[in-house]
Amino acid sequence: MSAITDYASLQTAVSSWLHRTDLTPFIADFIALAEAKMSSDIVARPMDIRGNLMTIAGNAYVNLPLDMLEMRRLILRSDPVTGLLYATPDQLSADHASAATGKPVAFSVIGQQLQLAPIPDAAYQLELTYQQRIPALTTTNTTNWLLAAFPNVYLYAALCAAQPFIMNDARIPTFEKLYLQSVDAINSIDWYSGSTMQVRAK
Repeated sequence: MSAITDYASLQTAVSSWLHRTDLTPFIADFIALAEAKMSSDIVARPMDIRGNLMTIAGNAYVNLPLDMLEMRRLILRSDPVTGLLYATPDQLSADHASAATGKPVAFSVIGQQLQLAPIPDAAYQLELTYQQRIPALTTTNTTNWLLAAFPNVYLYAALCAAQPFIMNDARIPTFEKLYLQSVDAINSIDWYSGSTMQVRAK
């Protein structure tokens, strides 16, 4: 088997390991299912990225990135730069019951949106640091940090996804063990020492 270096070679490897020539139309699905599983199981520094969001004057809500798994930090790019405090939705409503506008000092998360308080009185730039889902491989996005560093975990995860489809339940424990060993190896690397958001005390 040749080296796994990109999306095409990963598909070839999955097909080779399955010893099936009739599964080509489904291998992309196996890889997509693998990415969803890996996004839930892997916690690694390369998953933490920064992005900018813009507020709208008079609107308390800002859409969050669709690829966000978990928030790490939210700061307001003003002068001076300000770290916004997290509060639960109930706490935010209690502390900022009026419809006053101003420079936001606190936020909560409701579904796929940030709720800011006070309501922004202007357009502000927010810098969001968050844990990102594994970037999906496609014919145009042919590699990512995980495939480049750990092609084995991609292969085993895709093979795990394939077994129920081909009704080969006997092989599930074998590939699941290989997959979990690979995930444990990634997660054991001492490259992340951050902490998740904490609700502030009243």
